[in-house]
Amino acid sequence: MSSFNKSPLSIALGVALVTCALNAQAADNVKELAVTKIQESKTSQYKVDKVATHKISTDLIDTPKTITVISADLLADQGITSFSDALRNVSGVSTFGAGEGGGGNITTNDKLTIRGFSANQSIYIDGVRDLTTYSRDLFNYEKIEVSKGANSSIAGKGTSGGSVNLVTKRASTDETFNKVQVSFDNFKTKRITVDSNIALTQDTAVRVNAALSDGGDKLGNGVENYKNIGLSLSLASNLSDKTSIVGGVMLIKQDNTPLLGLPYVTEGVAKAFPNLTEGAIDKSLWSNYYGVEKRDFEKTNVTQATVKIDHEFSDTTRLVSTSRIVKSDRKSTISRPIFKNTRETIDGKRVYTYFDVVRADYVQAADEANSLIVTQLDFITQLSLAGMKHDLVVGTEAYKESYEYYRLDNNMVLSSDTLDFNNPAQNLTYTGAITRVGDKPAKTEGTGIAVYLLDTIKINENWLLSAGVRFEKFNAKGSVYKDKYNHSHPAPPLPRHDYHVVDASEAKDSFVSYNGSIAYKPNENTNFYLGYSNSQTPSVSTLKFSSSDSVNGLDPETAKTLELGAKWELMNDKILVNAAVFQTTKTVRDRNDERIYFLAGEQQVTGLELSISGEITDDLSLIASYTHQNSEVTKDYTVDSVGNGLSSTPKITANMWLTYAANDKLLVGGGVTYNSGNIYWRRNSAYFTTGNVTLLNAMASYEISNNLTLQLNINNLTDKEYVTDYSAKGHFLPGAPRNIKLGVSYAF
Repeated sequence: MSSFNKSPLSIALGVALVTCALNAQAADNVKELAVTKIQESKTSQYKVDKVATHKISTDLIDTPKTITVISADLLADQGITSFSDALRNVSGVSTFGAGEGGGGNITTNDKLTIRGFSANQSIYIDGVRDLTTYSRDLFNYEKIEVSKGANSSIAGKGTSGGSVNLVTKRASTDETFNKVQVSFDNFKTKRITVDSNIALTQDTAVRVNAALSDGGDKLGNGVENYKNIGLSLSLASNLSDKTSIVGGVMLIKQDNTPLLGLPYVTEGVAKAFPNLTEGAIDKSLWSNYYGVEKRDFEKTNVTQATVKIDHEFSDTTRLVSTSRIVKSDRKSTISRPIFKNTRETIDGKRVYTYFDVVRADYVQAADEANSLIVTQLDFITQLSLAGMKHDLVVGTEAYKESYEYYRLDNNMVLSSDTLDFNNPAQNLTYTGAITRVGDKPAKTEGTGIAVYLLDTIKINENWLLSAGVRFEKFNAKGSVYKDKYNHSHPAPPLPRHDYHVVDASEAKDSFVSYNGSIAYKPNENTNFYLGYSNSQTPSVSTLKFSSSDSVNGLDPETAKTLELGAKWELMNDKILVNAAVFQTTKTVRDRNDERIYFLAGEQQVTGLELSISGEITDDLSLIASYTHQNSEVTKDYTVDSVGNGLSSTPKITANMWLTYAANDKLLVGGGVTYNSGNIYWRRNSAYFTTGNVTLLNAMASYEISNNLTLQLNINNLTDKEYVTDYSAKGHFLPGAPRNIKLGVSYAF
């Protein structure tokens, strides 16, 4: 894992040798254990009855909130390998590269909003927050759970619009199986994955998951590329009839030549050059690479170790302990392709001069690291009081997290500072380097402790109550870079002055989160519910101190969600239907002209959601969803932005996917996704919109034998040209064109 210099063949052989050795040991040690091959039903299973976390004790039909589960079968049928692609199956979720509140800052990392609010800090792995900034490969995950609405009482700080939980593949003593998958697509992406679960004894099992991928030249510029190595080892053991332990280590290494986007013709450029039209550049130029191939890079390393211990005191009472250590780092230098301009002040006014060339010297650079140590301890029990059944979770969580970054100085001298707009050169050279400022980074350490109580109360056969409360104490202390003018900076863009690291003001927060709901069940397959919940987001929740101390001392931002919904299980419980109306209102930080911050702003999103998932017949499976939402700034300290919408909150999103088992060997499927358009608000105006887009996708798989399956996936079937994201810096990101992927899987 230390280098990409090892060949893909040597890595694949290494994983294969480990798998074979473990299989041999299992065969020698436990002759009586049967080896079970993967025998997949051709009918896809899209309906999931229950989420993985024990903090929600009810089945989804009885859970009083909107939760969508992307199942393992759905991921496999769509040939999905990335986190952002998977979330396209969930309406009301936008994946993009610009942060909440607009402004536009395209990145190569996973960014998302749920019901209009940023969920970048609300991504979890097996119920534990995942702090790291990287593009998540799905080689080690079996399903994804998307929970809508504010839910800090369950998930912790943040989660204004909802949260996402990735469920890992874990070792199981139930069976032994091995599966190898190889695929290639017309983005030149080559990929191989291994999934091997080996029952060593009746009480012990080990699972190995590995992935190696290389490619991803979506626009055909010959430069963009993404390399990923992932390895996960999981060990499960039943220490006794009452106690089990599961431990795992996941390692990820990424080495990319990424693309932030293409030049955007601003109003000023269009006025200066009438042959250019304001907006995205002409589609005939989308295959151009506006960067410096020898300079641009992104490297990420993630190491994660987890131990989960589960002890049963009785059939109704258990204690679960989950501990995790995570370390990650990311270094990058990536071109920000914008048209060159200069600025000067004439008679007290700023005057811009524009050029029809693209800057090659303007970059987005990062040198940062994250770490997390966390332990959750949950006592889970069922009891009866006053004739009512309680499913009770009493828990505590303690964590320590850190974020550090170096401010960077650009000492590079390029052979040319600009690129020809129509024919950008790809052979630019440079001398010098981008270097760290100072000998130590700015660093923030956050510590937190929380206690919580969650209870689901069955009053009788028709009425359910759910309630939860969480008290959390969070402290953050650290440092920031300041320049010679004593201006502080929370993030690491390249400097224009001399900088030094100084201590920042300490931020301390104590807050209470809660949820409550009532559900009426006229029968076991129907649920009508009303729920209310909140979330709390501390001022330094992201571990990045603000440039203004007035922000760091503010109380947490608070979001409150009211949801009225209904759920039905139909067709002998094979179909789950969900309908809900919701409103989320969030108090947000706002500032006056003197850059003093207050909790004076308010944002609101109201909407309607519909979803369905399951098996319509024995041969036909379906998942579909629709969200209509209206977003608005309802309060503003200066009143300027009242009435504006929220960035990256499309009014309508919808998706549908169907698969049909033509026979016991052939599976065919297809689907559609629709987005009415992401609007980016800036300077009190709808500064840019991506426009609406409808995409068609299709698949077919054929079981050649009991062991060998061939699969074809076609995404963006009609080769639609569209825009997915925009940066206020002056560049945009096109969507992926038609992609044809052929894959082969072999189970043994």
